[in-house]
Amino acid sequence: MYRRRRRPEREIAFSFDSFLDLVANVVGIIIRLILVAWVGARTYTGLVHLPSKHEQMNPSAGDEAPLSTEREQKALDQVRRRVAETQAALLAQLQEQEQQRGRQAEAAGRLAALAAEHRRLNNEALALEARGRQGDQERSQAELSLEEIRRRTERLAKELEAVRRLPSLKRTLTYRTPVAQALQSEELQFECQRGRVTFLDVEALVREIQQGLQGKGEQLRSRWELEGDTGSVGAFRLHYVIARQRGLLDSAVGSTVPDARADFSYGLAGWTAVPVLPDRGEAEDAALRPGSEFRRIIDALDPKQTAVTFWVYPDSFPLYRRLRDYCLSRDIVVAGRPLPEGVPMASSRSGTASLGQ
Repeated sequence: MYRRRRRPEREIAFSFDSFLDLVANVVGIIIRLILVAWVGARTYTGLVHLPSKHEQMNPSAGDEAPLSTEREQKALDQVRRRVAETQAALLAQLQEQEQQRGRQAEAAGRLAALAAEHRRLNNEALALEARGRQGDQERSQAELSLEEIRRRTERLAKELEAVRRLPSLKRTLTYRTPVAQALQSEELQFECQRGRVTFLDVEALVREIQQGLQGKGEQLRSRWELEGDTGSVGAFRLHYVIARQRGLLDSAVGSTVPDARADFSYGLAGWTAVPVLPDRGEAEDAALRPGSEFRRIIDALDPKQTAVTFWVYPDSFPLYRRLRDYCLSRDIVVAGRPLPEGVPMASSRSGTASLGQ
């Protein structure tokens, strides 16, 4: 059976317009009553006193008669009282109307404030709802991220377990000690000091000395040796000595001034490395890292043609051992030359050759 849905009862809304219409009607009725009373008072004459012949002959006597009777006076007072009451009622109605207008304006202001507050609360509710949705999305993404991290952790754990099960790979470094031999191949030299390794480019520095060697012959006709300095290459420069070779007679006589007319030969007698940079070289970990200056030089060497010499100071023997092991792993011949603290790297014609292992 079809049932009619019962509509909810609505509250009768109060309207200030209907109230103002009622007040206007009441005021109109009061004004009409005032007009009726006023018109009635104008048309009412009462008893008319007809003057006698004597009064007509003597008009001065009629001036002394009363202007109105007692009844007329009472009616006039009554009308005046009604008019005063009506005016008072009208003023009261007007005041009430003004008060109603003030209350209406106040109510309208309150309604506007309530509407603004409603809009603000509605906006806050929408913002909170949007923030809640965003929080739900972030939580869902975080849950997905955690799940992904969990899966990756499990996969890495499995890979680590597989790596642990593999047989260990060991590489044995073959040290050719204690047998050593003098280096006969090209030689690269490095300084190991203060835990840092620095390349000494002797080849480039000696090449600069040899380029200016021809101009030294005339100066050596009157002296046995000359000293000079090269420009800096990298972190070092060379202080070198060019000496005139002594013949058998010169060595026997021991003269301080050579014979300028005799034929002679001369060449580089020795050099000393002079550092030009106080903070130079690479630390141990940095030197063995791929792309470092040390690795770039060592990795490009041909083990059959080039050997490596390390000038080692007392504070850098651990560094030397790691660098030596790396070179030996690449089958490069290594020579180590220990130096006391404060003694520079140097080479001379009468010195010893490096011993490679």
